[in-house]
Amino acid sequence: MNYIKTTVIEQKVVKVQGQAEAERYFNYPYNALEETLVNAVFHKSYREPEPVEIRIYVDSIQILNYPGLAKWINLERFVSGKVKGRKYRNRRIGELFKEIDLSEKKGTGIPKILRELKQNGSPEPEFDMDEERTYLNAIIRIRDGFERKEKMSESMSESMSESMSESMSELERARMQIILIYLETNKEINSAAAAKLLEVEIKTASRLLLKAEKLNILKGTGKTKNKVYFRE
Repeated sequence: MNYIKTTVIEQKVVKVQGQAEAERYFNYPYNALEETLVNAVFHKSYREPEPVEIRIYVDSIQILNYPGLAKWINLERFVSGKVKGRKYRNRRIGELFKEIDLSEKKGTGIPKILRELKQNGSPEPEFDMDEERTYLNAIIRIRDGFERKEKMSESMSESMSESMSESMSELERARMQIILIYLETNKEINSAAAAKLLEVEIKTASRLLLKAEKLNILKGTGKTKNKVYFRE
């Protein structure tokens, strides 16, 4: 979340004629994203090995959780923030979040997300879930007024984008996009820095960087332990 806060989130300040104070808004309101992530961690089943995933796209940030909502929760009421809790998967996690001020009382998560998005002028969140409720994907769309880049990176060529689409999984592409955005303001990256950026193990980051080098997305220099990667 720190990477999103410092690198992904952008602010615009617009002076309104006849108004003393300028209007300020963000491409994504941080509090809404944080609450969406807290909600995902709170409702996740820890019997499932898959972690909560944060995917950054050109026009949205999506938080994918396994499995989906509990069977007793009505999706329409959940989306509107009208669900009254009667059973929770991770009651102790909820209590911990309250102690460290990451959540309020039960049933306030979705109303807070809706409130933060509305205050920022952002679209309402979208929630996608299959019939078996094996996953729940929360989608936060970018606010109008911010440029929607059609390519994953300002400097990515069409052939490079195609190479990623053909040879990388959706998760790898999402992680690669984060690395490419990072390299727009930094000269190089190594496995340790990539692991910290993506919040994954170093060996996972190393495999992704090596794959990007083989696909000619990145260039690498140096020996294995001290190898760094960069864009030409």
